[in-house]
Amino acid sequence: MTATAAFDARARRIGVLCIVGSAVAFAIAPVFGKVAFAHGVDSLALLALRFGSAALLLWAVVAARSVRRGLELPPRATALRILALGSLVLPGEVILYFTSLHHIGAGLAEVLLFLYPVWVVLITALGLRQPVSALVVGCSVAAVAGAALTVGGVEGVDVVGVLLAVGASLGFAAYVVLSGRLVHGVGSLLTTVLVVSGAAVTFVVLALATGSQGPTDAAGWAATAGLSVVGTVVSFLLLTAGLARMPSTDAAVISTVEPAVAVVLGAVLLGEQVAVVQVLGVVVVLGSVAFLVRQESRAEIVDPALGH
Repeated sequence: MTATAAFDARARRIGVLCIVGSAVAFAIAPVFGKVAFAHGVDSLALLALRFGSAALLLWAVVAARSVRRGLELPPRATALRILALGSLVLPGEVILYFTSLHHIGAGLAEVLLFLYPVWVVLITALGLRQPVSALVVGCSVAAVAGAALTVGGVEGVDVVGVLLAVGASLGFAAYVVLSGRLVHGVGSLLTTVLVVSGAAVTFVVLALATGSQGPTDAAGWAATAGLSVVGTVVSFLLLTAGLARMPSTDAAVISTVEPAVAVVLGAVLLGEQVAVVQVLGVVVVLGSVAFLVRQESRAEIVDPALGH
């Protein structure tokens, strides 16, 4: 049985849509972040409000569902692992990425962050001893290259900033691989709410400890709310749902549509100029993802392990 054969074909198609939707939501998040920063909100306060309010919303959804269907909590050990993933791994990645922006340009930081599909492939193949097809490896390299093109030229190089951004990409790769393993048997909703709750605790503590400034006007609060709902609740729910339906290696490749979407959104919503090289990058990313999805779908049709 192939790596993807373990996933139902219909579920995998839904997974693709979930990962693409997650990438779109993550790509929208910086728009809200920029508005919040422009209205005087500090980074840690924004992150604390982002994850804190998202956790409350998600627990409300869990409570509403439990009234209708009952609630089966995961074993304590599993719940603690997921909480640790949210309180340690995810905040670590976010802090490394934001700190790197003080040393290098946003373009270079984005390029280095989107090395993570390669790390996912390496972690899966070497760390977890799971087979990874040449198709996935090739598409991941092409998608990362396309992601690099979409962010345009590199503004400047600082070794510390580069190391921080590479560390962030490794952290997000670890998050994708670990959440992809933990979600099975727990479900995407409970996994997401535990991850987001863990991150909320960490960022609230850091924001209070540093006296970070929160929103002071309606626009700041609106941007924070948008980041919480779209950039956190929707994005993480869809990401986790996608990881439950397909291998983490494939999900990592498909999620490289995020910088491509960000380029399009920047042009449409913020009036940003788009260079020819960025258009080429969008084409490479989308082509790599489309090729991967099409080839894997063909493999599912002919794979005898699926009973077709």
